[in-house]
Amino acid sequence: MSWNWAYINQAVDDIVIVVGIAILIVRQFIWRSAEISRMLRMPTLVIAAGIVYLPFELWGGISWRTADWLVVAELGLVAFTGAAMGYVTHFRSAGGQLQYRLTGTGILLWGLFIVIRIANFALAGALGANLADATGLILLSFGVNRLAAILVVRRRASALRGEERAPADR
Repeated sequence: MSWNWAYINQAVDDIVIVVGIAILIVRQFIWRSAEISRMLRMPTLVIAAGIVYLPFELWGGISWRTADWLVVAELGLVAFTGAAMGYVTHFRSAGGQLQYRLTGTGILLWGLFIVIRIANFALAGALGANLADATGLILLSFGVNRLAAILVVRRRASALRGEERAPADR
């Protein structure tokens, strides 16, 4: 019996990424500390992983095609959905600490993110682009979405903290 190790490796990579992203999505709906200094860690790590992973895929036979400009459009759209997620995030004060979580509208926005990702994959495949299915791009797309959301959340959290302090200063 002969094993196709390249296929097995790709399948394991895909499963690990899907499970990891699912966990990170679920986390968005759980109250978390709005500690501004920690917010950028996850999106930065995911983007870095995507950037590191992408060259290996490009060397593995995936090449840039004109239709791969769809990738740039996708990154713009997922940044937009991420920013929208940042705007629909709710805040609360618990134990003297500001916390945040994504609202029910966030489920619709995650659905839109998935539709954008699948539609881009299908359109790119129809046009002959092969970069859209790269694991590195999936990570990059997810990371850009999270970065856009966190930038909005950080700005809103800073503004809320300013409002909390303002009455005490008066």
